[in-house]
Amino acid sequence: MPEHLVVDTYAIISFLRKEGDHLAVKRIFQQARETGTILLLSDINWGEVYYITLRNYGEAALQKTLGWMDAMGFQMVHPTRERIQAAARIKARFPVSYADAFAIAAAREFGCPVVTGDPEFRQVERAGMVKLLWVGD
Repeated sequence: MPEHLVVDTYAIISFLRKEGDHLAVKRIFQQARETGTILLLSDINWGEVYYITLRNYGEAALQKTLGWMDAMGFQMVHPTRERIQAAARIKARFPVSYADAFAIAAAREFGCPVVTGDPEFRQVERAGMVKLLWVGD
């Protein structure tokens, strides 16, 4: 297990909603706890989890999700000017969402994989810009 992992919104939502390969995400979270791997989460991805949960599942689910995220102890990656520029460059080059660009930029900065099953990441992986810990179907 690497020292750090960036967790994408896809992995969190699939884990919490028991969708897709949520069992793979569960194993990764368990291994991270056992090995002391630091789980990184961009503030932008945190916001994405927030709005998706609120929009699709309501306020009660949102509050439960926020409590779980706090308990998980994600190390937040805050958007500095340099991080915003790195994400913007990725977004300019690849057809990924802006939030995904922040996850990719964080993975590049910390030299670690992104936990995701979002197919948008595949092109960036093929270009050698990021490594993925794939949890998709």
